[in-house]
Amino acid sequence: MPVPMSLFDEIYARHGHRCPMSTLGGRIGYAADGRVAGPGRVAVYYANTCALDGVRVTIGCEDVRVLNDGRHALALVCESDGRGVLVALREEALDIAWQYRRVSEALERERSGLGPEDLAAREKAREQVLDEVLQQLRSVADSELLEISPIVLDPETLLEKQP
Repeated sequence: MPVPMSLFDEIYARHGHRCPMSTLGGRIGYAADGRVAGPGRVAVYYANTCALDGVRVTIGCEDVRVLNDGRHALALVCESDGRGVLVALREEALDIAWQYRRVSEALERERSGLGPEDLAAREKAREQVLDEVLQQLRSVADSELLEISPIVLDPETLLEKQP
């Protein structure tokens, strides 16, 4: 089931701007939330990125623990037994997000050498790329963006255990 657009609106309002990683965080959180229900959940995200705002909004939990090992992944488990899911971004998802980042970084590198008209045109082009990237990230099937697998975490250490 697709993530409701109203959740993305809430993510962007919380985050302060629209961006690919907060959008992907919304996709990750929404996928996990639908698989681990009920109170007493523990959430661990493995990278300190914009995705955290998307995760927090979609799972309805402010207390997402961050274990910054660089993975774009969320573990959402039941506190009682540590069983739940690990939802991770596929490389394809990051490739889509990088389309915007490349355009944005190029603009920032070249900004000082651009005249007002060229700058305005480049900023408009960057926003068009952002619109296209966000539309794609909001609409592509979970199977193309996410890897979803069962996980068991030790509730004390938050380290993975064998299921």
